[in-house]
Amino acid sequence: MTGSAPSIVGVISDTHDQVHHLVKVIDYFNREQVGLVIHCGDWVSPFTLKLYTKLHAPLYGVFGNNDGDKFRHLIYAEKYSLKAVFEDQLLVLFKFGKRIAVYHGDYQEIVNALVKCGDYDVVLHGHNHKAMVEKVGNVVSLNPGTLMDFTSEKVQGASIGLYNASKHEGRIVWVQDL
Repeated sequence: MTGSAPSIVGVISDTHDQVHHLVKVIDYFNREQVGLVIHCGDWVSPFTLKLYTKLHAPLYGVFGNNDGDKFRHLIYAEKYSLKAVFEDQLLVLFKFGKRIAVYHGDYQEIVNALVKCGDYDVVLHGHNHKAMVEKVGNVVSLNPGTLMDFTSEKVQGASIGLYNASKHEGRIVWVQDL
């Protein structure tokens, strides 16, 4: 996908301080020239925000259930001159001609409602660490998974997501393949 149009969105979630993978993912997003990066929550420690200063694309994100010190995240973002947009639980964007909802995913019922309500073209979410992409009607629902290598017998392997707004499709990329 190298040299792709800027209508590609890099999607991450549940990074949980996995610095070794985060460095690789940021490098990958820069090589692929994504036009936007969205974090679906559970950044965890504010110190990791320094790594995002290497991103070439704008960064948007929400907080997750493991982001206890949200204030400190905002302080560190300012300290590092990180140009990022943070929302608490729900972020709504209109980018690349698409209506995008971003929610951490704490409650699957809310994810389902966002997908089914008809207000969004794409719903980006995380929380359960299960990488998945599905199309419900004309809505793309994408969970990029986690940057953790292992969280349970059913969730193994660090992953990210890509959403192509031009094609209106998402895909999962395994960090081991970067």
